Amino acid sequence: MFDLRYHLASLAAVFIALAVGILLGVAISGKLSNAENNALRSENRDLANAVQESSARVDVIERRSQAAEKLLELTYPALMEGRLDGRGFAVLFFGPVEGSVRSAIERTLADAGAGAPVRLIALDTPVDALELDGALNGNEELAQFATGGDDFADLGDALGRELVEGGGTPLWSALSSTLIEERLGATLPQVDGAIVVQSWIPPEDPSAEQEQEARATQSLLEGLLAGLQQSGVPVVGVETTPETDSAIDLYRRQGVSSVDDVETLAGRVALALILAGAEPGHYGVKDSASDGVSPPIDSVPVPGG
Repeated sequence: MFDLRYHLASLAAVFIALAVGILLGVAISGKLSNAENNALRSENRDLANAVQESSARVDVIERRSQAAEKLLELTYPALMEGRLDGRGFAVLFFGPVEGSVRSAIERTLADAGAGAPVRLIALDTPVDALELDGALNGNEELAQFATGGDDFADLGDALGRELVEGGGTPLWSALSSTLIEERLGATLPQVDGAIVVQSWIPPEDPSAEQEQEARATQSLLEGLLAGLQQSGVPVVGVETTPETDSAIDLYRRQGVSSVDDVETLAGRVALALILAGAEPGHYGVKDSASDGVSPPIDSVPVPGG
C-alpha cells in the first residue's frame, strides 16, 4: 500500500520536473530569440546598405542627366544653326491648335533658320460626314470625292498632297467653311516638309452618331497622312511628353516619322534633323520611341575665314 508520504513525494517530483522544464524552455527560447534577433539585425543592415547604394546610384544618374541637359543647352545653338535655312514648312493640326505644341514647332523652325511656317491649318473636328458629303456633291469639281458614307480617305489623300504642293490650295479653299477651324499663311508656294499634330481625341463611349463621325474623321486623317507621304517630303508627327492619348502608333502604321517630346531641347533637335533629311524613325523618350532620342547628328559645315 502506498502511504501519504509516497504521494507527496510523487507530487513533488512532478512539480520539480515542471519547474526544470520551464527553466530549460526559457533558456532555449532565449537562445532562439537571440538568434532570430541577430538574423533580423543582419537583414536590416543588408537592406540599409542596399538602399544606400541605390540612393547613391540614383544621385549619380541624376547628376549625369543634369550634365547631359547642360551640355545640350550649350550645344543646342550650334546643332540647330542653319539646319533648315531657306526651307519652308506646313503645319497641320488635326483638331484644335494646341498652344504649347505650336510654340515648340515654331521655336524649332526659327532656331533652325526656317522662320515661321509657310502655312498652318487646323481642321474642324470631328468631321460631320453628311455635311461634308453634301459640300462635295454641291461642287462639280469635288463630287468625285463624295462617297455617300463615311470614308473620306481619297479626299484626305488629295488634300495632303495639295497642302505640300500649294498652288493656291483650291481644295482647301473650296472646303474652308466645312473643314477648317483656323488657317494662316500663304497658299501658293510649295513646302519642303510637313509637321502633323493630332489634337482631336475620339470619344471613349460614342453614340451611334459619334461613332460615324469618328469613322469619317479617322478616314480623312489617314488619307491626309498618305497624301503627305506621297509628296516625297519629310513628314513628322509630333506630340509632347505628357500627352496621354498618343498618336505615335497611328504615325507608325502610316509610315510617318514621329517625335514624342517636341517641347524639349532634344525633341526640337530631333524634329529639325528629320525635316532636314535625317534618317526617318520614331524618336523621343517614350516606350514608343523605337529609334532612340534622335537621329544621328551630322555637323553643319562652318564657313572658313
